[in-house]
Amino acid sequence: MESALYKFINIIGASVCHQLPERSFFAGMLKIPLCARCEGIYIGFFITALILFIMFRKKESDLPPVYVIALIAFFIISTVVDGVFSYFFAIGTNNISRFVTGYLAGAAAMTVIYPVFNYQYYSEPAAVRIYNKPWQFIIFLSISCGIIFIGILNIVFVNYFFVYFSALAVIFTFYFVNIILVLLIPHFSHKSSKLFSKHLIIPTIIALMLATLELFVSYKFHMYMLRISQ
Repeated sequence: MESALYKFINIIGASVCHQLPERSFFAGMLKIPLCARCEGIYIGFFITALILFIMFRKKESDLPPVYVIALIAFFIISTVVDGVFSYFFAIGTNNISRFVTGYLAGAAAMTVIYPVFNYQYYSEPAAVRIYNKPWQFIIFLSISCGIIFIGILNIVFVNYFFVYFSALAVIFTFYFVNIILVLLIPHFSHKSSKLFSKHLIIPTIIALMLATLELFVSYKFHMYMLRISQ
């Protein structure tokens, strides 16, 4: 029997994903609430956020070097190509390729918007590029490859973790994008001298409220589209 928590995370999944069983990983009898590609995108975004906030603590607010931008552009393009072949030609893709390319796209998105957060949030953001040193990007790639490898092994106990972690990653992604939008409002911009401060409280509340509303509306829309398509 499905638990209330599992039903809740499936609602979160349904708000952003088609959840087709044949395109999803399973943890025993439990289906991960996102398809492999969406799972990769949101987990990639969340894991990359953790990496960036741990690695860069000096308020770096400039985009990475050109070679990094070129690579993350390739990451995004690979996801688009995989999706096109998957949906329109039904060849050349499987859940492993969907997860890998999805993860790379999520990681790329977070890499681009992380400096934007720093620039908008801190009172004195540092005009320094993230991944300014090649070894920093190598560490990021190494950790990402490790997470991807674990994800595609399709180990049952790992997938049990991903069942819940993927839903948390969806919430975090919506929250983080919204908090950047809130920080674009001059009243909230350039206020803090450190990451955890009172200046984060109100933007966080607003961002969480917006994320909740967006996920709710998206879920209702998906359910409506599902009904009229039957």
